[in-house]
Amino acid sequence: MKQFLKLSVFSTLLLVGGCAEVKTQLGLDRHTPDEFSVMQRAPLEIPADLTTLPTPQPGMARPQDVTAKQQANKAIFGTEDGSAPNLADNNAKPSASENNLINKVGGHTTDAQIRQKIAAEKDMLEEDNRPVVKRLLGIGSDTVGQNVVDAEAEAKRIIEARKAGKPLNEGETPSIKD
Repeated sequence: MKQFLKLSVFSTLLLVGGCAEVKTQLGLDRHTPDEFSVMQRAPLEIPADLTTLPTPQPGMARPQDVTAKQQANKAIFGTEDGSAPNLADNNAKPSASENNLINKVGGHTTDAQIRQKIAAEKDMLEEDNRPVVKRLLGIGSDTVGQNVVDAEAEAKRIIEARKAGKPLNEGETPSIKD
């Protein structure tokens, strides 16, 4: 009896140990840090006068800490405070390098009617009901298979084909006409 009890407890633990939720609850999961969320912390500083320090607030963030978003903005946009520049500002002029890039990719020669052209092409493609294979590769039939099989007539056809000893794929499948 003791052998059976030990075996059942062991097998239960083995089966339950495979469950992710149980592993998490028992602390058996490995938690590795996310390498993309690791941030550089501000260096420690010793103030000149220790009597003017503010009183510590438990749970409050350090004032010299910056968020990951502020660090990314500083790295990308070069702003000192880590804030994104106001891109909606109409007074902002593109730099010479930005103008050069726009010229190289043809940004000044854009088509003002591009939205209408794309909408017209989309409408034209939606009207084409051919199967994808036929449209892309030019193979297959032009019609989409929209026939609905008449179940009762098909059952009768199969029974008659079996009685006659004919193959089931011989003959036309009866369908419901709309």
